[in-house]
Amino acid sequence: MIWIDITDPKYALFFSAFLPKLLTLDSVLITTRESSGYEECKEILDMLQLHTLTHNNHSVLLHCLGGYGGENLEGKLRARMQRQEAFLALFATLNMTDRYKLPKVFLAGASVEGAQCAFGLGIPIVHFSDTPIAGHNFSCADITLLSRLTLPLSSIIFHPFVIPSDVYRAFGIEADNIYMYDCIDSALYLHAKKPTRKYQPKNQKPYVIAREEEYKAHYVRSKLSLWYESVHLLARKDLAQILIIPRYEEEYLHKEFGNYPNVEFLKKRLNPLELYSRADMMLGGGGTMNLEACFLGIPTISTRSLLLYHDIYLIKNNLMTHTKTLQEVYAAFQNYCNQGFVRKDVKNLFVRSSNVQASSTTPKASDNHPLTKTIAQHLEEILESIVHIIYDRFYK
Repeated sequence: MIWIDITDPKYALFFSAFLPKLLTLDSVLITTRESSGYEECKEILDMLQLHTLTHNNHSVLLHCLGGYGGENLEGKLRARMQRQEAFLALFATLNMTDRYKLPKVFLAGASVEGAQCAFGLGIPIVHFSDTPIAGHNFSCADITLLSRLTLPLSSIIFHPFVIPSDVYRAFGIEADNIYMYDCIDSALYLHAKKPTRKYQPKNQKPYVIAREEEYKAHYVRSKLSLWYESVHLLARKDLAQILIIPRYEEEYLHKEFGNYPNVEFLKKRLNPLELYSRADMMLGGGGTMNLEACFLGIPTISTRSLLLYHDIYLIKNNLMTHTKTLQEVYAAFQNYCNQGFVRKDVKNLFVRSSNVQASSTTPKASDNHPLTKTIAQHLEEILESIVHIIYDRFYK
């Protein structure tokens, strides 16, 4: 059995792209978490109906175990310890306590408790890592707490091309066990269908999706006010219809913005393509939704407090405007408004080639050639290559 622990919304969508191919290897156990103010991950998994997938005699088991520890370090630690106990109890319930009945491999993107439990039980660990450091130039001081607690335990690491492979060598991982894939994660789960942009009457205000920064995350050092000030600005001046996507608890957002007639809150989890079909612009304080919006060509303003490798890539390729002041936010909004909030087809910038290579491999001369296949074909090959590596390493 393949065990996947999914602890944040991005990886619920990310691993959904892999499941059909992983099921050709083995059955899949998915564990996740849910607690008050942190229901989004479980809601997305329920929406995707992943537990209904099957292939031959292989199926998907989905179990929700424990919750999110919140912003407090002690709370995070207690939640992780409780989830590790829950993993062991689940394995006992599933009659998997025998060494030879344990999961064959553990997959995760951001799970301290899952990785440490797997390591303690001798289960090989495969990490998909897109935030090894809290920055875009390697420094030991910027290594995130999550990375310190997980990546050194890896059997192999997969990472997107925007992050240098050398970063992962700092965690004691040999080059042959570090694999770079030539796409940005959001492309893997958003490429299948093209979102249809809903018609907006000429006199209607632009529709802005707004998502605050992940200020409770381990790598965010401070909660800035710029995103909140920006929402107030657009709402107060009645410049846009704003849909806020709550990240954590909703009550404080309703209290701060609920009196504006042009501000609404997402009540029911939507498929990403359905959600973005409504958008003229993205106002994001975080990372994943900004990447998703940019992949779909939606004008995007970032108010993020730090810049990671992905952010720098988006900025350098004119896919996103990063702002530090309210004046810059307003100027960027007016600029997009003057351009008619036009969407650009930029998907080719999210896929570099179809190869997945160990960092010790010498790049082929053909790797820099222009794309000759469709983006969908390249992404399909990337998925197949990653699953084939997992097969070669742990199932042969």
